[in-house]
Amino acid sequence: MDQRTWKSYELKPDEGGWEPADYNVNVDGKEYGRWRRTLREHRHGPTVISRYKAPPGQGWEIVGKASSLGEEVYVMSGAYYDKSGRIIARPGSYMFNAPGAQHGGISTDLTLLIHCCSGEPDEIVSIRLIDFEPTEFLDQ
Repeated sequence: MDQRTWKSYELKPDEGGWEPADYNVNVDGKEYGRWRRTLREHRHGPTVISRYKAPPGQGWEIVGKASSLGEEVYVMSGAYYDKSGRIIARPGSYMFNAPGAQHGGISTDLTLLIHCCSGEPDEIVSIRLIDFEPTEFLDQ
């Protein structure tokens, strides 16, 4: 049996702010990029929500490398696309990125719940804004 002490925790909707990424861009007076809200910090790894928003006609091409114990990702809204514009993950998709696995996709408007299993976030291999139009769309 695990002898560590666990404590219940609650974060209310108006607690904990959204932190913008340092690579966010401004286009026509609007900010685009990634915002992250930490829900829980723990030695087993943080749990966060990440939102990505790209300017019209563009997408964020994201490539990461999972940390030493991997990471869990749940798509809350939006989609990940491949380079041809087809959906590779939609709302309700769950992914476990194994330790050291390179992973990612392209997003135009995406919200993810992420749990970093080893106490550290994954390594960002690359993130860049590209010209992009989806060829497949989520059912409305």
